[in-house]
Amino acid sequence: MSDTATNIAAATQQVKQHKFDISAWRAEIGVAIALVFLVAVFSFTAPNFFSAENLVTLMQQTSVIAIMAVGMTMVIIAGEIDLSVGAMVGLSGTVFALLVVKAGLPMSVACLIVLAMAVAVGCFTGMLRVVWAIPTFITTLGLLSALRGTAFYVSEGLTIGPMPAELAFAWYGHVLGLPMPVWAMLVVIAAGWTVLTQTRFGRHIYAVGGNAVTASRYGVRVNKLRIAVLVIVQILAALAGMMLVGRLNAGSATVGELMELDVIAAVIVGGTSLNGGSGRIIGTILGVFFVAVLRNGMVLNGLDPIIFLIAQGLVIILAVWWSMLRRPKAAG
Repeated sequence: MSDTATNIAAATQQVKQHKFDISAWRAEIGVAIALVFLVAVFSFTAPNFFSAENLVTLMQQTSVIAIMAVGMTMVIIAGEIDLSVGAMVGLSGTVFALLVVKAGLPMSVACLIVLAMAVAVGCFTGMLRVVWAIPTFITTLGLLSALRGTAFYVSEGLTIGPMPAELAFAWYGHVLGLPMPVWAMLVVIAAGWTVLTQTRFGRHIYAVGGNAVTASRYGVRVNKLRIAVLVIVQILAALAGMMLVGRLNAGSATVGELMELDVIAAVIVGGTSLNGGSGRIIGTILGVFFVAVLRNGMVLNGLDPIIFLIAQGLVIILAVWWSMLRRPKAAG
């Protein structure tokens, strides 16, 4: 009995124990040290790294990835994955622009329609997972292509714009000195942290990722939870897509390409295990900034973007390797 209760108990201890045990924060501390090192290197090699313009740009670009990464953290902790979030960014922005520019709908109505579309996609992915037991890796890999293709089809490969002038505030506007995307990021981070650490739903996410069979025996509605986290990440991807329409003043089917790599890399680098059952929002955010600073610093140093893709791939491999090294200790 005590053995089967382990995963439920571990979910509750994710917060309580780690507040007092520094060793439980090894992943986050490691990422923080690496991030400080990157900042130090790039501040030396690229004098304009700390310029106000670059920092604002970095924060704005980071906010979009961070918003999606919060949802992806929940998905991966629950033992699933979603490879289609980048495609949802492109589709949601395209549909949003079409509804506003071509159909003449108010932006609020268009936003609700796009969010409903995201919910439908998340439910579809979840149903394939819980009814037919198709792994989310497979379904979302297929959706990556399907959603991107749909975006190109409905837009006929064209950029849809221009958007109403007031939408620009969603990206370029400032409140209390901070860009609007940063405020959106902070709200989503706070909500994600609260859900994972302060709610029963959050504890159930850890429990399902740790051992779904055990969680089910203890009354956790595993299937509903899996669908819920897949819906959440799609909603956040759709939100990110509409935010980027404000940045570009148009919708484009090409927006968000390879963005799923940035999101997943940030989550893994931040210490969330691909095996499920462990991870924290704070680690994810550190991972987001690590990936963003790495990209930004390479650009400022005039390196080819392809070099970043190579570096990003190596970082993911190293993060997974490090996670596997830590797994036996965590299990014990």
